[in-house]
Amino acid sequence: MKAKQSSTTGTLDSYPQEVVAAIDTCLAHGESVDCEAVKKIKNVPIYSRYFTNRECVNRLAQDAVATSRPQRALQILNIAHHFGCYLKPNHYEGVAYHLASRSHWDLIPLLVITAKHHCGRASVRLLNWNMRAFVENQRYDQLDHAFEEFTNADLPPNRRTFHLLISGHLRNRNLNPAKQYMEKMAVAGFPVDSSTHAVIVAAYRSLGVDLKVQIRAFEGLRDLDGRQSTVVLNSIVQQLLDSRDEEAAARFILAFDLPGGRGRNPTGSGSTTGLVGDPAPVDSPAVKPNAATFSILLRYMAREGKLSRMLKLLDHMKRAGVHPDPSILAALIQGYLATGHSREAISIVAMLLNTRSAAAAEVFCSMMQVQPLTTLPVDVRGVPLTAHIFNALMSGLLDVMGLQAVRDILRTMRAVGISPDSHTVEILMSFLERAQGTGPRQLIRVLRSFSSPSLRPTIRHIHIILRSILRREKFMAHGCGWDTTAAKYSKKRTYKPKFPEGRILDTTEHYHPTAGLKLPRRLRLKSWFGPILQSVSRQAVKSDRATIALRLKHEAVAGSDMGTSQTAFRNMLDQGLHPTIHHYSTLMDGYAKMGDIQGAKQVLRDALEAGIQPNVIMYTILINGYGRRGKPEEAMRAFRAMIRAGIVPDVPSIDAVAHAYFAVGAYSVARRVLREMWAQVQPFPPELEHADLRTLAVTFRSYSLNPEHRRRKLSMRQQRLLHWKMRTIKTEWMRFEQWSGSHSDGLDRRDGYLHKEG
Repeated sequence: MKAKQSSTTGTLDSYPQEVVAAIDTCLAHGESVDCEAVKKIKNVPIYSRYFTNRECVNRLAQDAVATSRPQRALQILNIAHHFGCYLKPNHYEGVAYHLASRSHWDLIPLLVITAKHHCGRASVRLLNWNMRAFVENQRYDQLDHAFEEFTNADLPPNRRTFHLLISGHLRNRNLNPAKQYMEKMAVAGFPVDSSTHAVIVAAYRSLGVDLKVQIRAFEGLRDLDGRQSTVVLNSIVQQLLDSRDEEAAARFILAFDLPGGRGRNPTGSGSTTGLVGDPAPVDSPAVKPNAATFSILLRYMAREGKLSRMLKLLDHMKRAGVHPDPSILAALIQGYLATGHSREAISIVAMLLNTRSAAAAEVFCSMMQVQPLTTLPVDVRGVPLTAHIFNALMSGLLDVMGLQAVRDILRTMRAVGISPDSHTVEILMSFLERAQGTGPRQLIRVLRSFSSPSLRPTIRHIHIILRSILRREKFMAHGCGWDTTAAKYSKKRTYKPKFPEGRILDTTEHYHPTAGLKLPRRLRLKSWFGPILQSVSRQAVKSDRATIALRLKHEAVAGSDMGTSQTAFRNMLDQGLHPTIHHYSTLMDGYAKMGDIQGAKQVLRDALEAGIQPNVIMYTILINGYGRRGKPEEAMRAFRAMIRAGIVPDVPSIDAVAHAYFAVGAYSVARRVLREMWAQVQPFPPELEHADLRTLAVTFRSYSLNPEHRRRKLSMRQQRLLHWKMRTIKTEWMRFEQWSGSHSDGLDRRDGYLHKEG
């Protein structure tokens, strides 16, 4: 009797229903193999052979991994052992491989324990799988213990063992143990070679771009096999695109053996990704791209909103004979959503759902109110539907549908037996904090509601909670809006700086994993946050660069001298972490808030020397710094410098210029700034032609919540047009200065903008 296909049996539909029922009954009874359902099939050869024949057991266990309940695989092995079928370690290794291929890392340590119990011993491969699972699950506290298992089992570690340890510690941003295991590896007879450099560059992403590491790995390509060469080149390109160094990334991309000839541009736009670059940095053997290669490029294009180039790249992927995987479909979904093509994005998920459950696909399309497309630019047959794909859809739809998107997607995931992962929770928490201003208490509630033995809090979840606390601290300590600064220069308002004593974050000598940040004792939130912090701390997770950036921001908010911030910055460098533009921006903001604009400019120069190109945020910090000091002309000079650098002004930068003039009572100039610069963001609404300054400011700021323009560089023509507009603003400012010189009592005119009196 065949089992009917369902969301719970998945690929086990070709097996007898009694066999599947016995497995599931065991799971329901606490994994006991002595349940009634197992007894019923034990003496029925047509059923029991699935648990007594080694090859049948092996095939059944591997097929079970592909179902919505992969833990069935372990139960199958337990039943087989109970029936007297004694498997060899290589059978368990095969199951481990299939679990890993579907990212069921939390089940692999249990599998290894099961193998040791059944076989009386482990194997080097099984122990390596065990270590790999700890790395993927961020159980860095278990790495040393996993290494000791080789000694306990009287098994010699191999090069792969040491590479896993080195990779794990590097991914945890922990350089010293990584170096120690490199030394132990050499003592064990495995000297550092090209494959070791490949492992290092692949794990270096969390530490930042290190040119020496990249070049050393690139120069060893000739000594690597095809798969390792591709991993090296993928890692280098990914890290360079992370740092937005498009030119350098393009040079390495040209080393791939792409359709149309190596070094040729498959998109017809200058290079593989539409980037502009020179020939490959050094002569290297041809490297074949894989699915990860195209996924990296597609993700970058999706962030930039370059859908047409994404579709061209998919054509070249087909010509290269590369079949899409979940990461490629996730990137395509992101690209569609970033460019407003939600129907196409939803259609990809609907088509994948249809291969699992036609009913689930129909309900999903009904919830999304979309008639799905029947043709897609990629062949999705054979691509597994994973949480990664649902996460991509959720991330893009949240800004369109809000929390309804989360409810509908989670309902669909549950219908097809796919569980949310840590990134699902991260996406939801980030949206709540960023778009809805949700406080830390509610964020912690969300995290706790999703937490389970297989879904633990991560440092990225902690980062979102700390970011929310810091946002509130900043408001309490420095206020918000134009009036706060204007009060410093007004005769009619009172400036009352306040410091939220006992309410802001404190620091501790225990640096990891929060970069030394801790909640004050008086804050009731501490009892909620404590268990989350303890969970991550038990895993020996080190502070990451994003958390260190929050520490720098805290020092700026706390109003301490910048020496403390510089010390935190140097500590990060000492740990081997490379600063990003966010770290330099945070340091600049600290100096600017203290009124030390020269210090902020020096940080900007330091960033340039480090190879980081200033962005609109850095210039906005300078503009705001001058505005807070009551120097609108200096603020305008900083804005001009930004335009000369070809950087597109955004809502905050233009708002900062208007704020600088407003702060000193030049309301007509502030109005002119908004009116002249409005077109940089949106066409100016005709109905606002005669609106007061308050209405203009509130409307203009609302555009920052959902920016539609994606230009990253100004053309020369655009720069000239902006310079002309700034001259008209300067004329208005000169008129104001002349007027204010003879009407000193009029500096606090309202011009339709409502103010609070001091």
